[in-house]
Amino acid sequence: MPPNPGAWITTTANRKAIDRLRREALRDSKHKEALVLHEDRPADPTGAVEDDRLRLIFTCCHPALAMESRVALTLRMVAGLTVPEIAHAFLVQEAAMGRRITRAKSKIKAAGIPYRLPEAGDLPARVNGVLTVLYLVFNEGYLASGEQSDPIRRDLTSEAIRLTPISFS
Repeated sequence: MPPNPGAWITTTANRKAIDRLRREALRDSKHKEALVLHEDRPADPTGAVEDDRLRLIFTCCHPALAMESRVALTLRMVAGLTVPEIAHAFLVQEAAMGRRITRAKSKIKAAGIPYRLPEAGDLPARVNGVLTVLYLVFNEGYLASGEQSDPIRRDLTSEAIRLTPISFS
């Protein structure tokens, strides 16, 4: 038994009322948060190209660059090939390929080419570059020029095979 039961009950009731008012005040905001997390709305539109990797390749293959430069830059930046692997694909010296990639980056910066996803009307101008990139990625995977223990890089070949049909649609 508390020493003063009336005061104890009043204090307890007061604290319970404060807790309830706090819960009620936060209830609406918590319900809104829960709805955002579990909302069944359609995903945001992705644009003309649905696949993320292919969208990056189309974005990087900008027609303002020369075909060799855009393909080399895309192979380096998106496909992750090394400069020696890209030079081997183009049958040029590594230093020359490094300079080509550097010039392509400089041209993008100097011309102020925006990094934005291409719209449906922009895709036909970029398709040849994209297909060239996918072809060279497949070749590098099939006949690896680097110093891997396995002569076939299945990650590259499977990715090129997966993306090639999508690029036509």
